[in-house]
Amino acid sequence: MNLRTKLSRTTFAAIGSVMLLASCSSDGESGTESDLLSLPLLAVGGLAGRDAADIVNPWLASIVIFRQDSVTPGTGFASINTLQYGESNNVQNHIDWYSAQTTVDTCVNSDEMNMDDMTGTDDSNSPPFVSAGESVTINASNGTWFTLNEGDTGNYQVLNELPAAIPVGASVSIPGEVFPSVGAIPITEAPPVERIAPAFGPVSEDSEYLWQPVGGPGVFIELSFFERDNTGAFLGLPIVCFVEDDGEFELPEDALLTVSNTTNNLELYYSRDIRRIDVIEGVVAYTRVSVRE
Repeated sequence: MNLRTKLSRTTFAAIGSVMLLASCSSDGESGTESDLLSLPLLAVGGLAGRDAADIVNPWLASIVIFRQDSVTPGTGFASINTLQYGESNNVQNHIDWYSAQTTVDTCVNSDEMNMDDMTGTDDSNSPPFVSAGESVTINASNGTWFTLNEGDTGNYQVLNELPAAIPVGASVSIPGEVFPSVGAIPITEAPPVERIAPAFGPVSEDSEYLWQPVGGPGVFIELSFFERDNTGAFLGLPIVCFVEDDGEFELPEDALLTVSNTTNNLELYYSRDIRRIDVIEGVVAYTRVSVRE
């Protein structure tokens, strides 16, 4: 594991405590929704009918964005990393790796979560981060919306600085240096979850988990259970579930046992996420955009 990946993992782990306390194209031409390959918790676009294993591409732009809708502005985390893999790397390798990181309708302890998926980096081959220029921009339809400056090589990151929700029709523009120039990588934010149950406050083993579904390619729901003591201090995330956005979920037995055995308060927060891999303008782009209620 290289140093930059370690820093990214540490940063996002800290966000999990700090922040939470508080269509596609190929070679620059627009594709259509019918071009999308919709896998569990991951959409793939820009293949243009080709086999992903036959598309050899060493470039990965990883874009991970998170905000809490009820604390906006104030929780806008964005991380854009630009990486260079070996010349024989193909798109199927990325699909396989990201597909394995998050499994639908499963619950885990936060300690078991793969931080590489949260930061958008694939640590399995220790690819080098390479510079894509002094800064990258998030653009809206009327011009530049936000600029992220390079910190460590190939790492563009801000914490709690994004001013609002991602604008409709937004895209990421990469000027290029070692990493190629990319004019527009589309990024989309799904609507925040409208919860039906449970009511805000501590949950119990009898709680129901219901919300208004939205669905769509690569869209899923994340249920995060925050453990707090009697003063309201955050203690951890004993349960995190990744589920289909169909409007309801029943906790598995091991998660129910955790709920019933927890002596502190457990509070639920819903998030709606979109995860995508796209082949666009000669690079592979991984995007994960998360919105917590």
